[in-house]
Amino acid sequence: MDDIAFEDRKHKRDKRSFLSVSWQQLAVVGLVAVLGVCLGVLIGYFSRGGTALPTDSWEYMLTHEGPAWVSQRLIDDISAANIEENLRLLTQTTRLAGTASDLQGAQYIRDRWLADGLDHVMLTPYDVALSYPTTPNTVTMVAANGTVVFTGRRIEEGFENDPDAVTYYSAYSPPGEVEGDLVFANHGSMEDFQYLVDQGVDLAGKIVIVKYGAVGRGDKAVNAEKFGALGVLVYSDPGDYGNPDGPNYPETWFLSGSGVQRGSLNGDYGDLLTPGYPAKEYAYRTDINNITATGLASIPTQPIGWEDAATLMRHLSGPAAPSDWQGGLGFNYSVGPGFVGPYANRKVHLKVTNQNVLRRTYNVIGTIRGSVEPDRYVLYGNHRDGWVYGAVDPTSGTACMLEIIRVLCALVKSGSWRPKRTIVFGSWGSEEFGLIGSTEWAEEYVKTLTQRAVAYINVDIAVMANDTMRVRGSKLLQTAIFDATKKVPSHERSLVSDAGNRKSRMKRAGLEKSLYETMVENTPNVNGQPAETPRFLEMGRGSDYVVFYHRLGIPSVDLMFVQNREKPGVQPVPIYPAYHTAFDTFDYVKRFIDPEFKAHQAVARVAIETVRVLSDSMILPFDILSFADKMQAYLTGVRLEHGEVLTAQGVSLEYLESAVTNFTSAAVRLERKIEDVNKLNPLDVRALNDKLLYLERAFIDPLGLPGPPFLWHVAAGFSRFNSSSAAFPSLTDAILDDSIMNPEQRLDAINKRLSVITFIIQSAASILTEAGMES
Repeated sequence: MDDIAFEDRKHKRDKRSFLSVSWQQLAVVGLVAVLGVCLGVLIGYFSRGGTALPTDSWEYMLTHEGPAWVSQRLIDDISAANIEENLRLLTQTTRLAGTASDLQGAQYIRDRWLADGLDHVMLTPYDVALSYPTTPNTVTMVAANGTVVFTGRRIEEGFENDPDAVTYYSAYSPPGEVEGDLVFANHGSMEDFQYLVDQGVDLAGKIVIVKYGAVGRGDKAVNAEKFGALGVLVYSDPGDYGNPDGPNYPETWFLSGSGVQRGSLNGDYGDLLTPGYPAKEYAYRTDINNITATGLASIPTQPIGWEDAATLMRHLSGPAAPSDWQGGLGFNYSVGPGFVGPYANRKVHLKVTNQNVLRRTYNVIGTIRGSVEPDRYVLYGNHRDGWVYGAVDPTSGTACMLEIIRVLCALVKSGSWRPKRTIVFGSWGSEEFGLIGSTEWAEEYVKTLTQRAVAYINVDIAVMANDTMRVRGSKLLQTAIFDATKKVPSHERSLVSDAGNRKSRMKRAGLEKSLYETMVENTPNVNGQPAETPRFLEMGRGSDYVVFYHRLGIPSVDLMFVQNREKPGVQPVPIYPAYHTAFDTFDYVKRFIDPEFKAHQAVARVAIETVRVLSDSMILPFDILSFADKMQAYLTGVRLEHGEVLTAQGVSLEYLESAVTNFTSAAVRLERKIEDVNKLNPLDVRALNDKLLYLERAFIDPLGLPGPPFLWHVAAGFSRFNSSSAAFPSLTDAILDDSIMNPEQRLDAINKRLSVITFIIQSAASILTEAGMES
């Protein structure tokens, strides 16, 4: 009985299993049939030319350009008056990172963005190592009996009673108190110090004074320490930034004698305690009292004004400085050591009280969500912190960004337009201390950004002079930027001349001069002939684009109005004279930089049009042929600059030449595909854009490059040993690195870099092919 019952239950269970499998099979068959019908419908839509697709469907929007009228509407709506008012409001308080004003500034930006209507706004805090003086640093001159006979200024004239204005200091200089004879060492390069040694000047136990320029702030102290110096003073020479006999600020834009350029000695970027990882509360941190980074020496450094520099240098002993070391202090420079005449037997005393502290800094992140591809991000950023009031650096950029967001949000809120791709805005904190805010955010979201970021647009200093706009960045963005400048009226607003080949015209009014034409006019002659196109410069390492471009391989561009240093009658300056001083105020901008804010308006218009085209074009507007031309130019540069040296060492460029040829051929083929793309197939459009999206990423070496950490782009920037060379910088570095004394080791380093670069370029070529793995 029990056995029969068991068998009966087993039979019923087997029967139910059979029926269950049958229904599962039928369901699968049915699902396949439904999918087949849907696919057939889509194919039918595409094959009939897309006429059946509703214009508000994702298939239609993905396979068509955004509305053409949006471009002119955005450009027209950018208001110079609004940018001026933004700058006036933003510069009412100081902007030093890690202070109460840092948080207040972040909250102000957040509230403005929310009021304007961004879809999402958030503060992202990071706890990072910053550096401040505990009491004002001092530079004095003491007599042989110890009496202080001269005390240098601690803050600019007119700001003595401003409790929020930070006194002169160099961030991350170690604290210390030293005394010694003074030596003048020009710009503080290794060559400058070696020259002094060759002239018999003993640098051991001395305090050196150097001019800003030629080498980085931190490098000056690092170099001085190598030669035994005890401390470093650095100043902005009036021959570069001002007029020793006047007039200077506040009568003109030139730097007055009490103006001092503050700045960070940190040569790396990101938080120094959490390199490579975001500085969140849970992060492991190295010892804040034992920070090591590129550009950080163990001797104290202090910036001073040129009036104090003149007092210290006027009676230096020793031989005369070379002619190219002379400056604008109004007397002939000697090198020392020590003093003669009325200053005989006096010493210079330097006391630095800086301390490294853990402080919270804030980014503000806001987004406009894309309507079709919300998982593709167009990034736009500008840092918020400055050394004092920071009207030019960085608030000119922030003022423009606020206006750009206002205009975009107004159009989105009207319901008549929304970008296809998501636009992400970043107001970065603590940039001045080492690009910290942007780097920490990129480190926190590195996995997302490497998969989804389309491009990064950086407008740090929007306008530091009002002659022309300078563009530096990835060659992939060259055409998009230049096309934008052709749509934007020149800030000069003059009539167009028919001279030469400058035939670009504004579509709206044939008599209006475009910004593009102004840029061409301000471009130096080429081989004695007027330039036909503006310059598009290599990306540097001086602002928040660094982590996005050099580390993550996200195509980036930096926009800035600058001085035309070759313009007749112009006194050229390395950078605007009030850079990083307390004089960088709204008044300075309004009176000397851009009184009508037309240059600010122009750069904001270029930026908003670039954002639009990157976020709303059907095919990403990347210029892959210009990128390929850059690879060819790099190869030519290597041959011209180093061909004889390489040949003498038996190094062949054959494989590199082959890789560059393959990359160029792949770029040409893909460009033809773009021109002939089946615009009705959304899968093809997405696949094509993915090739473009990941192209620049292919030039990132995941094992890094020799030199400063986290600079991984093999085809970007300049050589560490030859700033005028941009021909595969890491290869140039290997060729020129004199620290590698052994010939076999140097040859090994050259071959290694050549091998890596060849592999990287060949890998990039494979991204552009149909399957990604074609030979």
